[in-house]
Amino acid sequence: MSDTERSRSGNRATTGVNQGTAVTGSKRKQFKVLGRPLGFEHWALLPLLLFFLAFVIIPVFELVRLGFSTVTLSQGGLVREFNGLSNFYAMLEDKIFWVSLLNTMVFVAAAVILQLILGTLFALLVERARFLSGLARNVIVWPAIVTPVAVGATWWLLLNIEFGLFNYVLDALGLPQQTWLASTTWALPTLIVVDVWHWTPVVFLFVLAGLANIDHTLYEAARIDGASEWRVFRNVTLPLLAPTLVVAAITRIILGFKVFDEIFLLTGGGPGNSTEVISTYIQEVFVQQSEFGYGAFLSLTLITILIGLFAIYVLSNFLIGKVRHEG
Repeated sequence: MSDTERSRSGNRATTGVNQGTAVTGSKRKQFKVLGRPLGFEHWALLPLLLFFLAFVIIPVFELVRLGFSTVTLSQGGLVREFNGLSNFYAMLEDKIFWVSLLNTMVFVAAAVILQLILGTLFALLVERARFLSGLARNVIVWPAIVTPVAVGATWWLLLNIEFGLFNYVLDALGLPQQTWLASTTWALPTLIVVDVWHWTPVVFLFVLAGLANIDHTLYEAARIDGASEWRVFRNVTLPLLAPTLVVAAITRIILGFKVFDEIFLLTGGGPGNSTEVISTYIQEVFVQQSEFGYGAFLSLTLITILIGLFAIYVLSNFLIGKVRHEG
């Protein structure tokens, strides 16, 4: 056999081996979900799924088990006894729960409305400022950076009846001192002011980003037509900011329903139950009363409220988008 024939024979053999390897590789078993093979981009999500399972699904499942049970402590462990809807009926008859729910709704409504108004006002002023606008943005954002615990401690020192700064100023002006956090009349409004001070910067950032996305030629066209600044805001700025304001409002409403740190540090839900909100009441049921089953059911109720608010937000976005698309 000549050298040329040996070379051709070797090439055919090599080609046959490669083809055999390709066929063997193509027959390698692949995992499929719904008839589709899983690739690297799917396996990369496995840590996230495991995290979600360990820290969301399992805790919520255990919370549901506790919520529909009577839980007692026995020999250092929890003993669950299924009680059906007993905790639900107990919640309906619990006057303190309804007081805390009403306080929460008043707190959230007043705080969010004020935050939307002040955040929008600050954003408009900073956006139109010609001097020191960068410094103003940084100063306005500072309160949102502070942790709720530090905010609670700071405001407690400011509002203290005996040595607080506010009462010191009132006394220096010859005005009567106030029992800010010890008054059933003023305690909740005071907490609303603290929350507004703390979280208005978040709304400010939302609105500032929304203003940056508005085409300034619309303002110029409106002013050329002779529109006043109020009409420009009402007919141009506000409609274009509406989606941003909705997102900011829903975000703050959801976080407002979860407020705990500041209220717990400043009033602990008192005096009486005048500042008791759902979060502080759940903590009281769990920790002080050790009613784990009832506390778990109240937690499920709060989760259901938050899911409902989020569903309303998603549905409203869907309807708004559908109307705009059809229009």
